[in-house]
Amino acid sequence: MKARKAFTAVFFSLFCAVSLLAVSEESIKAAYLERFTMFIQWPEPIESYTVCIYNDNLFAKSLQKSYSSRLFNNRPLKVISLNVGDPLNEMMKCNILYFRGSKPNQNENVLSLLRKNNVLLISDDDRDTRQGGMIGFYLENNMFRFVINQRNLENARLNASYKLLNFATVIEPTGSQNASK
Repeated sequence: MKARKAFTAVFFSLFCAVSLLAVSEESIKAAYLERFTMFIQWPEPIESYTVCIYNDNLFAKSLQKSYSSRLFNNRPLKVISLNVGDPLNEMMKCNILYFRGSKPNQNENVLSLLRKNNVLLISDDDRDTRQGGMIGFYLENNMFRFVINQRNLENARLNASYKLLNFATVIEPTGSQNASK
C-alpha cells in the first residue's frame, strides 16, 4: 500500500512539473483532463466520459484524434465541441465541460443546472473558480498549475481525492483544509 501511495505521489508530481518548453500547452491540458478523471469521483458510476470543449474546435478535434483508441480512467471517451449559441441542453450531456477562451453567460441559473447534472467545470482562467468553476489552470514559473474550488465541487456532488488536492491550490476549502490563494 505504501509503495502504491509513493508511486502515485511521484507520478503526479512528475506530471504536474511538466515544463512548457518540453510539451505543447494542448498536450499538457489534455493530459490533465485525463488525470482529473482518475482523481474526481462522480455521485454515480460513469460508464463512458463525455468531455465537452467550449469554444475551441481545434482542441476538441485534437482530443478526438488523441483519444480515439484510448480510454479515460479505463472508460470510453466521447469529445464534443460546443460553441457560443449552442443550446444549454448540450452542456447537460457533459461529464466534463472545459472552457477555452470565451465562456457562456455564467449566470447562477446556468451554473445551478450544471451542478445539478454533476458537470465538472474546468477553465483556462483560474479566476473562474471564484465564480462557479471548479478547476482552473494558471501559469507559474513556466509551468501549468491548477486551482480547485472544493466548495464548488461539493455543490455539484463531486469529490476530489486528497491526492489531487495535495497538488492543487485549494480555495473555498471545506473541513480542515486551509485556503491558499
